[in-house]
Amino acid sequence: MRFLRTLLFAGLLLPLSAFAASPEPRPNIVLILADDLGTDWLGCYGSSHPTPNVDRLAATGVRFETAWTSPICTPTRVMMLTGQYPGRTGWTEHYDVPRWGGAGLIPEKFPTWPQQLRRAGYATAIAGKWQINDLRPEPDILARHGFQRHCMWPGVEEGNPPSSRRYWGAYLQTDGTRKVHTDEYGPDVTQRFALEFIRENKARPFLLYYPMISVHAPNEPTPLNRATPPKGEAALYAGSVTYMDRQIGELLDELDRLGLAKNTAVIFAGDNGSSTGGTHAGRAVSSGKGRTIERGVHVPLIVRLPGVAGGRATSALADFSDIFPTILDLAGLPHSAGDGRSWVPLLRDAPGYAPREWIFAQRDTSRTVRDQRFKLDSEGGFFEIALDPDQKNRLSPTRDPATAAAHRALSAALAAIPAQAATPPFPGYTPTRMRKFVEPVKP
Repeated sequence: MRFLRTLLFAGLLLPLSAFAASPEPRPNIVLILADDLGTDWLGCYGSSHPTPNVDRLAATGVRFETAWTSPICTPTRVMMLTGQYPGRTGWTEHYDVPRWGGAGLIPEKFPTWPQQLRRAGYATAIAGKWQINDLRPEPDILARHGFQRHCMWPGVEEGNPPSSRRYWGAYLQTDGTRKVHTDEYGPDVTQRFALEFIRENKARPFLLYYPMISVHAPNEPTPLNRATPPKGEAALYAGSVTYMDRQIGELLDELDRLGLAKNTAVIFAGDNGSSTGGTHAGRAVSSGKGRTIERGVHVPLIVRLPGVAGGRATSALADFSDIFPTILDLAGLPHSAGDGRSWVPLLRDAPGYAPREWIFAQRDTSRTVRDQRFKLDSEGGFFEIALDPDQKNRLSPTRDPATAAAHRALSAALAAIPAQAATPPFPGYTPTRMRKFVEPVKP
């Protein structure tokens, strides 16, 4: 089955000539991924923390009320890039390849959407954080993943102490050249690169994947508050959110200034629940990062598409496997049946579109699935999540016929997704070994 799936994905690598006759202008695509940011820090999702620029994007785009991904970094990024759930790729737990070794994500085994867009003639770039390959032994790995240009914090690298710096004095690699940016703020360097890439490619279709350095710990003062640094981790985190929001505003302004907004799809999301608790609807919310509870896997997702009316929210279910077919759909490229479903027909109100019935998330052996009303965990927890987002009250699967039917359907969905690939992605990869590196899943 995995062999057939690989063939299907490999079949997407079609030559440019197959798309040259497309009559529709291809949109530019900008995908922004905030690091360790949940819905509880964004004003448009009910937070008391001001985020005027993300809110501005929501006011011109479509805000997903229920979007899921893995509750921890690297499984999220692999799922997003490949369109496959963690158990299919084997990437079920967080793993820093530059620190701990291993081959990382192999593009020839798991094709990604940047590859497809580059082959179809898009200018492609990535700015921010990678972490799922070691850039030292494979200097061409980002190009093999489909990126013509890059400006990256490579992750903390074993034997390279300067690489631990991502904010002030950041250690970054730009188009293969590495340096310490003394007295510069890392997010400013990647932001400058991103804006320059947009300007340089304004006359042709481009893809900018922007997995931001912010707002992951260790939080440091930003250029806005460095003169009088806030005290405490929560205050530093809040400052990072404010600065991230400011940078998103700069990017949106540049698209407007260049006249590109009308032909640019902008997707904004977070990669897992917040690492620092925020607020929602006037109440304090604790951190959800690392746990497959609702606030660990529920992330912000805002999509602004050319020609699609914005300023609205959708209750349609979405998860990060959907990003793969969505981006290919936007670029006018074919996509096979992976785990995801394109949001383009949903957002364009295509006739006959049937929304997802369930979405999925996983960390290590902890897996979870939900529909619009109920949530089922692989450990047996069953909740009416629409009314009980904190998962305080377990339900009996036989409470009533509707509950029993939902439990059967969600159980079947869980059973259809493998818990772990037959071939793990790293030598010696086991949950026990992983728990030496990262915090275990909390109950």
